[in-house]
Amino acid sequence: MDHNDKDAQILDQYKSQHKGLAARLGHIGFIWGGSVQSQRTKCGKPGCACSQDPQARHGPYVYWTSKKKGRTVARLLHPPEAEILTEWVGNRREVDRILEEMKKLSQKAYKVMLRVRLREMKG
Repeated sequence: MDHNDKDAQILDQYKSQHKGLAARLGHIGFIWGGSVQSQRTKCGKPGCACSQDPQARHGPYVYWTSKKKGRTVARLLHPPEAEILTEWVGNRREVDRILEEMKKLSQKAYKVMLRVRLREMKG
């Protein structure tokens, strides 16, 4: 097997992997920026158990946070909002992971494609 055949096989494998990643993207639902976090808080009322016992803190309260103009903004979410945005933020993170895999795969494919093109130029 010569270099051309080997590189063609490698490129076919990379293209197949890329199509698989693209297909995964097509199955992801809505996406949302930022993050969703839950917190238990102290109320500040004198004598409330939450100030002494971490297990007695109030909550959990679920917040959506994001950056706007370099500043972190947070918004308290009601249960249906928290459910929706938790899923959508998770979907966005999956998109980010898949895109990162696509970038790494493209870097590998670039090296092989460059070899193929340089051989073509040499004739």
